[in-house]
Amino acid sequence: MTKTENELRARRVRLRTSSRLLAGHGAPDPAAELERVAERIRERAIEPEHYGNGAIAQELESTVASLFGMEAARYMPSGCMAQPIALRIWAERSGLFETAFHATSHLEIHEERGYAALHGLTAHLLGDPHRPTLAVDLDGLPPISSLLLELPAREIGGQLPTWEQLGELCSKARALGIRLHLDGARLWEAQAFYQRPFSEICALFDSVYVSFYKTIGALAGAMLLGPRDFIEEAIVWQRRQGGTVYSALANIVSAQIGLEEKLERMSAYRERAAQVASIWAEADRARVLPDTPQVNMFHLILDGPPADLLLARDRVAESHGIWLINSLRDEDEGSRCEVMIGEAAMGISNDDLRAAIAALFED
Repeated sequence: MTKTENELRARRVRLRTSSRLLAGHGAPDPAAELERVAERIRERAIEPEHYGNGAIAQELESTVASLFGMEAARYMPSGCMAQPIALRIWAERSGLFETAFHATSHLEIHEERGYAALHGLTAHLLGDPHRPTLAVDLDGLPPISSLLLELPAREIGGQLPTWEQLGELCSKARALGIRLHLDGARLWEAQAFYQRPFSEICALFDSVYVSFYKTIGALAGAMLLGPRDFIEEAIVWQRRQGGTVYSALANIVSAQIGLEEKLERMSAYRERAAQVASIWAEADRARVLPDTPQVNMFHLILDGPPADLLLARDRVAESHGIWLINSLRDEDEGSRCEVMIGEAAMGISNDDLRAAIAALFED
């Protein structure tokens, strides 16, 4: 990295940490989060947990299992570990190492296809990559053991099928003898869209994964849920893959705090996302995907090359004190970015946001 590149990077770090962020819950402060965790541990005299065993781990597992109406749960370090394990178990039970999911699934584009390399699974990529998976996408599909559905689908702007479409898809899969696994990395947000209890949503599925750091804002970690015998098998696979770390105490306590603070805020974040998206849509050089956000995240398609837009973002941060976007990727239709609305956007007025967006596109 050249001196000029280092200087630009340092400037951007300074601007981001000193500006009001539009996305997320504000500038991350790992030290502050660890201090909150330490205070909770002292206040409640929480005993250590080791290798996934201990009262604090069981408490979190029981809380989430009850919330989702699932029989059992297991804390895991990541969804990258939890989800292929679920698909592997369903494959072994059926003797059919074939699964299916959306073409933009995290398993396909962000995990080095670990489902194939580690678990010997073959995946069929379903449907139109620009919309959610629907019942029609199962037509003509060869026999498969499992179907993974991501609710909401991140790579297409947080889109979701309607409740009726979801029910039709799940019913059709069950009629074909297919096990249903929910990629619920952002299930917290999906519930705010469906306005139904988590337990009613999860009842459509045989197994469920949920993340604790996405929107909930915990340090890290995930949960895999399903029938008790399924979770017992999953624990064995977790050990085989080195996932039973010596202690995940800080992450578990952080997840508890995040659930207490953020879970009831999801509907407010979704409402704010709709407001923010409508302000972006006023700009001639910006397009929102989907037109009306279904959850508290959406994508922006901006006219102009990423490098120029990022320089403009820096200028707006200097002049208006608002950090509008994070990274951008260059696509045929324009520069694309993801916006996830959390606590940070709640403190930015519509007038201030509108002025900052207008400044972004000033020549």
